[in-house]
Amino acid sequence: MSLITTILAGLGKGFVNLLLTPYHIWQWLQLETLKERMSVIVQTGQSIELLYVVLAAVLSLVVLGIVRRQFLRATVLKLEGFNRRIGQMASWFVLLMMLQQVLIIVTGQVFRGNELLFSPLGMQLSSAELQWLSGQLKFYNAILITFACAYTFIEGGHVRVDLVYGNLSLRFRRWIDMLGSIFFMLPSSILLWWFAWPIATNSMFKQRPLNIFSDKFKWRDFKWESSGTAEFSWVWAFKALIVIFAALLFIQAVTFLLRNMWALLEPEDNVETHPVWQENDLATTIKQG
Repeated sequence: MSLITTILAGLGKGFVNLLLTPYHIWQWLQLETLKERMSVIVQTGQSIELLYVVLAAVLSLVVLGIVRRQFLRATVLKLEGFNRRIGQMASWFVLLMMLQQVLIIVTGQVFRGNELLFSPLGMQLSSAELQWLSGQLKFYNAILITFACAYTFIEGGHVRVDLVYGNLSLRFRRWIDMLGSIFFMLPSSILLWWFAWPIATNSMFKQRPLNIFSDKFKWRDFKWESSGTAEFSWVWAFKALIVIFAALLFIQAVTFLLRNMWALLEPEDNVETHPVWQENDLATTIKQG
């Protein structure tokens, strides 16, 4: 009983803080030193108050979606459009990876070189060792996974083992998808953020190490941790991508929840779980609403 009371009290504070978000941002801008501002950011990223604010925002979207169906449809399409465009932009890293891999092979195996020079008209613009460029391919791959994972989910491109789901009625499948978003996808993304935040911030900043068991820390300066090897060594960037991945996955979990709500509330719309995107979908939906 006390746990339920604590959660309800936290959600109540979350709604209040959600309404006061502009004021909190203004207060943060009034801080005098960079150290104070960065300390607030690091503390906020792994605070129970932020969690309740985010949950309050999700509940607000759900309630508004139930009351106003036009808002529900527009929100789903806007959030999906956001993740789609990010994923489509990230997909260009596949081409970059391919071209860079070809250059590495040609330089190393054909010309027997150990670095790639770019010096148009005798002006040296870049000079990178092949070992560094080979390691950089891993970073491109990490970017692709981070930014295109939600997009792949929208398109229904992830592997899915179906033993029962396909034989159920359409309405029952919508309920399974909606409850799966609530009990699996949302908690997974939240936990991933919760564990990844201290790992990323400890790698990017000089501070008293932050961990999931304590909120005591002291921010000092920027760190930008590197591996110290000849390979691509931006360790901090790889860890920061985990946080971004968790955020995009959370957005998609909320979107999938709202999409299945839309399908259940408006069965005549024949809402698809993984729709084929068209650029005019949003404008057409808003106009019809």
